[in-house]
Amino acid sequence: MLGSGSQEMDTTMNATPILTAILALLLSGNSIADELADAANALCDTIKTCALETVGGPDLSEQLRQQMEPALENNCAQMRGRVQAVPSNHPLHQPAISCLHSMASLSCLQLYDSSEFKTPECMAYERLSKAASTMTP
Repeated sequence: MLGSGSQEMDTTMNATPILTAILALLLSGNSIADELADAANALCDTIKTCALETVGGPDLSEQLRQQMEPALENNCAQMRGRVQAVPSNHPLHQPAISCLHSMASLSCLQLYDSSEFKTPECMAYERLSKAASTMTP
């Protein structure tokens, strides 16, 4: 067990600026871009795993797991709902995918450590996103 349940919230709080920046990239559309959705799902799975590990680790009862699943899945559904079609030729499309994949590859301890949370891929995405927003009228 990694610690208290408050670490789950800390992870969500640490992820908020980066996820907000990625979600700001997402343009209006009716379908989900598969590669971007897959990357978001991978990150969501990692966060769910870490949350369950934090709360109970290997001793987490099946009953508690079942109680937590709807809330965790709701959080993932909200994130997936924000991921809308992004043209694959958009300059921020691939950097956003790389950022999400890099975050999904972090260990739970790394996700909880805000100094390690910003991966090189996410820092590159942030720089590109800021540069793009200054060019947009």
